[in-house]
Amino acid sequence: MKLLPEGKSKVLSGFSLAAAAVCGVMAAKAFLDILTFLDVFSTPAFFLALARSSVPVEMPPLAGFIYRNMRLVFAFSFFFWVSGFVLAVGIWGRKEWARRGAVYMLYLLSAAALLLLLFPWLAVPRPLFYGGISLAPEFNDAVRAAAFIARVGSLLAGALCLWWALAMDRGALKKEFQAAAAAAPHS
Repeated sequence: MKLLPEGKSKVLSGFSLAAAAVCGVMAAKAFLDILTFLDVFSTPAFFLALARSSVPVEMPPLAGFIYRNMRLVFAFSFFFWVSGFVLAVGIWGRKEWARRGAVYMLYLLSAAALLLLLFPWLAVPRPLFYGGISLAPEFNDAVRAAAFIARVGSLLAGALCLWWALAMDRGALKKEFQAAAAAAPHS
């Protein structure tokens, strides 16, 4: 079996293998993070440290959600990377179910990137002002720079995810999956 099969898009095969490798490594890392988190979470010192921690006045909503649902976020991270790995391997094998799953995942990722592009304050704290006066100029400059970087990154990542989703959903790549499904023996 060849890594880049003949008669199939070499770019798609290469990207799917690269995505499978990245997702596999990240799934293993997420699993180790869950084990570490559960080990730390089981100690009473963790809750005492959280109770005494100081929180910014205007915590970003995403950070607040993560803070309140840590176990859920760690589990979601693991299952996200595992599903990305499975879909990437299925794309490499030109399975129709993997194409549909990857298209849905890419559309969701591009929608999330659009949300972050429009509302960077979901993940980045807002500048600190009181009555129109900057309370922390250095912090405000850093927050503005972080919001700009979040917007540029989400624009680029969202555009790339949308481009791949459209290419797999409506382009010539879709025909490649349909041809592979027609050539496969039915049982």
